[in-house]
Amino acid sequence: MNELIDILNEDGTKTGKSATKAEIYQKGYWHRSVHIWIINDQHEILMQRRNPLKKTFANLWAISSAGHVLSNEDSIESGIRELKEELDIDAKREDLEYLFTVKREQPYKDSYLRVIDDVYLLNLNLDIDHTKLQVEELTDIKYVYYEYLKSILENNDPDYVPYTEEHKKLFDILKSRYQ
Repeated sequence: MNELIDILNEDGTKTGKSATKAEIYQKGYWHRSVHIWIINDQHEILMQRRNPLKKTFANLWAISSAGHVLSNEDSIESGIRELKEELDIDAKREDLEYLFTVKREQPYKDSYLRVIDDVYLLNLNLDIDHTKLQVEELTDIKYVYYEYLKSILENNDPDYVPYTEEHKKLFDILKSRYQ
């Protein structure tokens, strides 16, 4: 698929240009993605194991659902699309609670991935034993109690994505709500 993604300025405003994901990655253009954290009534966060063939963070446990915001979408529309594609979840705009936006740069081959991530929370008790997964993206899912997940990430468990500013902000929000 050669879906187009808007190229952004470092402040998150659109430049008026777009490119394919491959070009965005190759040239290190700023772009927007959406991150959806799913939490259930037991305060457990849904984690997905990324497909071993993914270009970034292959085979690691990561965020519940994530994806690039396409040129014709806003981040909520992208989040709803990704939830359906990856986990077969039918979400509505009002189901997604906007939490914050973070800017990140991470090394990628001979360049950097430069991303502005819009982060949302979805409260959902998903039956993980009967969830249809998009195996091109992920191979497994599990719930992890949020305080335990915080400890796992802070201690740099090699089976999980690296601990980031996004995780710290998320855990601060959850701690303020559930303690």
